Amino acid sequence: ISARIFFRRQDLNQMTEKELNTIRGSRIAMIFQEPMLSLNPLHTAGRQIMEVLKYHTNEASRERVISLLELVELKDSERIYNSYPHELSGGQRQRIMIAMALAGKPDLLIADEPTTALDVTVQAQILTLLKNLQQKLNLSILFITHDLGVVANMADKVAVMYAGKIVEKGTVDEI
Repeated sequence: ISARIFFRRQDLNQMTEKELNTIRGSRIAMIFQEPMLSLNPLHTAGRQIMEVLKYHTNEASRERVISLLELVELKDSERIYNSYPHELSGGQRQRIMIAMALAGKPDLLIADEPTTALDVTVQAQILTLLKNLQQKLNLSILFITHDLGVVANMADKVAVMYAGKIVEKGTVDEI
């Protein structure tokens, strides 16, 4: 069985590793479920965002990192720039992950259960932030979740999967 994954009319499974590397992080970015496992505990938030900027853009500057921190609505961006992951709350760490994902200016943001480890209030804030960023940046978001409340709040189109296969798809109202 060979899978076909299309992005902008290109089958990603037919691309070389070098070709995929031009898309990863720049055209397609990802936010993972647990930011504490994705962030390096030995580096500050600012340094980790700077690494993404250096790899994907020509805009690797402290000012650009600060602007990304402000874009994801982190108050006191100077302090957060110099903070290590363990010094930040779960919601702040997830916003750092979102800033890192947005650093490459992607067309598609894949969000894999990005609010699972957060309390209900912070979860609502992150969902609102993602919706606002989607509109502001003209961004497509592929949202992966088991939470039907999140689906109802975030989705236009829904695909329900079981055992790795789509078993139902339609608009959020239809599903």
